[in-house]
Amino acid sequence: MLYLAVLPPDELLAAVRARVNRYVNSGDVEDVLDPAGVRDAQALLTVTEETHDARADGALPWIHAYHAAGLLHHARDVARPDGADREQADSLLGPVYEWVPDLATQVRKLTEVPRQPLRLNPQRIAVFSFSGSPLDDIDAVITATRHAIRECRDWSESLAFRMNLAEAHHLRFVRTGDVADLTDAITTARAVLGETARYDPKYTNRLSTFGGFLQARFLSTMDVTDVDAAIQSYEKALAAAGADHEDRPMYLSNLGQTRLLRYAYVSQDLAELDAAVAELQTAVDTTTPDDPGRGTRLSGLHQAYRARYEATNEFPDLASAMRTAHAAVEATPPDHMDYLERIFDVGVTHLARYERLGDEADNAAATEIAQSIQRTVPTDHPLHALAADLLDRSRGVYRNA
Repeated sequence: MLYLAVLPPDELLAAVRARVNRYVNSGDVEDVLDPAGVRDAQALLTVTEETHDARADGALPWIHAYHAAGLLHHARDVARPDGADREQADSLLGPVYEWVPDLATQVRKLTEVPRQPLRLNPQRIAVFSFSGSPLDDIDAVITATRHAIRECRDWSESLAFRMNLAEAHHLRFVRTGDVADLTDAITTARAVLGETARYDPKYTNRLSTFGGFLQARFLSTMDVTDVDAAIQSYEKALAAAGADHEDRPMYLSNLGQTRLLRYAYVSQDLAELDAAVAELQTAVDTTTPDDPGRGTRLSGLHQAYRARYEATNEFPDLASAMRTAHAAVEATPPDHMDYLERIFDVGVTHLARYERLGDEADNAAATEIAQSIQRTVPTDHPLHALAADLLDRSRGVYRNA
């Protein structure tokens, strides 16, 4: 699983334990039978065995992983007594009894859950505010949103809750890197879109969100059908939005950036690249100076101009790439998560102009930016290695090789 390299074992352990505890407290069968819980338990067991075998510092004792995963499978067996989880539960919990004195009590407590009344906890939650939160917090948001859907009696409001659920699954994907979580988001969002009227004010935004999910899955799987479907979704959002729609620049930018991805990874068709440049330029031109998305749209336009320069070697594209790289930094707050990456783009573009014109001022600017980033980020940060590569190029390591 991809997310073994992302999530620490302690976070996986907390997520598995929290799912079992929620079942005890609510009796919610849907929560404990969610396949995501099994994926988390398997990831926990795998990463625990790997670190235990390696005797790594801070390795999670295997007993904790077996205990949590075993209780989850036992809870699933109680919730759906078809025997599918029984063997796994017994094999995991068997070695644990001598280490956990009250394990028999815990098992009995789980067995009693179906005899208790269902206790739902529906909540209205701002899902986006949980971006970057630990996995157990995101799972709690998913559960509370599912409860809100069950309790909701208004069809339109129910659609909004279901779209929130899709966004929560996407947050889970961002945290885990597991495409199965992203597919859950796509499946839910597609169903919501199918039930959303074209005249609904939320229709265009849901199309755009759905396109973002598809784009993310394309980047994970390189399945061309996803990037094509993302482009279609963004085109539908633009067609449905009026010329004066406040989100039109965002839809244009999303479409242009997705078309740029398709050019880079699929088609290598210059006509597609030209279309991406035009859409991204229009998105920037129609974005107000105080729009918080301006920096992101300028950064996307910079990437498109740089890609076209690399494809055609036309100097006006390099000049436009330089202009938009600087503008993107100026439009980005210093505490923005992409601020340093956009500064790095400036350095790369200065080096490209140095390689074209031979002006030492450009080379000095690239060198200074590379050194500054290396001083700023930890050595294990991806930008540190990229800055080292930029520094080598500015010093002529590759040119003289």
